[in-house]
Amino acid sequence: MTGTRSCTITARNPATESENRIHADDVARRYGFQGGLVPGVIVYGYVATALADPGWVARGRTEVRFRKPCYEGDLLEIELGPDGAIAVRSRGEVCVTGRASAGADDRGPAVVSRDPAPAASRRPPASESALATGTSLGWIPLPAGEEALTSYVEKIGAGEWTLDALHPGMLLEGANWVLAANVVLPPWIHVESSITHRRAVRVGEAIAVHAAVAEEWAHKGHRFVALDVAWRSADDVVAAGRHVAIWRLAGS
Repeated sequence: MTGTRSCTITARNPATESENRIHADDVARRYGFQGGLVPGVIVYGYVATALADPGWVARGRTEVRFRKPCYEGDLLEIELGPDGAIAVRSRGEVCVTGRASAGADDRGPAVVSRDPAPAASRRPPASESALATGTSLGWIPLPAGEEALTSYVEKIGAGEWTLDALHPGMLLEGANWVLAANVVLPPWIHVESSITHRRAVRVGEAIAVHAAVAEEWAHKGHRFVALDVAWRSADDVVAAGRHVAIWRLAGS
């Protein structure tokens, strides 16, 4: 990655009807926001589209932190620095910071879920015990076919995806899904992620998202959870990372 690159895109909030009601205007306003929050994984999708080149998709690493909310219709200014620095601005403020690098070589152990995620009707309510440090979460399949890729690209509205590989934003979206597939959450917010790609994912490849709770803690009245996540194709780990969320907002 050489030279500073920048682009702009209009943010979309495709999650207004999702189970996580923080993306709905009425619920988000009760927590002091201006409206429904654009999901962090969608904003990451914009960043990943801007970053995308074959080398990064195959062996790149990215860390992102969501510092301020983005809303439907916001014009996002994405800047990628020559040193890999990431900055996303919305309404004149920095809403996302991070760093990207190519040629990552993270080959350490990756988490393996013991069981599949429970049926939706059998999920326990999110709690400190259900999300206790060390808890193995059930794995989920990640839609990775041509239809899923087309749907994802249309959903985020970031333009065409021309690489012959699954969009990296789809992987990170799976980290949200694996959390929600294991517990029934109140309104919650994705705040930070890191992901290391060990190889590009072929479109149509069978991918499963595995996760375990790395840490659960309190800060300023919120309850946070950090997940260790691995994206697996059979025994092959295609990506690994950490996913952090406020699973219970102060006042909930």
